[in-house]
Amino acid sequence: MSDAPHVHADWTQVELMGHRGAVGQRVAGVLIALVGAVGIGLSFLMAPQWWAVVLMLLACAFVVLVGASMWFQASAAERTTARLRGTGRLADLPVVAVTDTSHDMESFRLELALPVDAGRVVLHECSDRRCVAAARAFPGSTVPAMIDETRAVWGVVHGPTDR
Repeated sequence: MSDAPHVHADWTQVELMGHRGAVGQRVAGVLIALVGAVGIGLSFLMAPQWWAVVLMLLACAFVVLVGASMWFQASAAERTTARLRGTGRLADLPVVAVTDTSHDMESFRLELALPVDAGRVVLHECSDRRCVAAARAFPGSTVPAMIDETRAVWGVVHGPTDR
């Protein structure tokens, strides 16, 4: 159990994504959706039974939805990052507690102190190499983040966030 200060849920964590990352995710989303669309077309030609056609259509429709959701999620993350970059500031958030949440891959839950109010702590669970390094270096480690005190929004910087 952590002995960190009370964790506040009134701050919103956002995923930060730069333009290049968003473009890459959009391209991957389009390719995945195209594979699903081709599968839909081929399901009518390749499946011998009606129930096999239905199963293939459902599976391929799911693949199309995954691709589309990747596109929209990348767009939303890029817009949110641009807004936070315009109104927020960079800060190094001290790690005040670490919980190992590893299962199949190394992952940690970090409790991070925001530099705005005394005792204000937020949670960040991650398997990114920077967050894993900060968890291993605890105590005394920090994580780079962008924060906006006026909107109570924050996000950990995992990579480039600018164009």
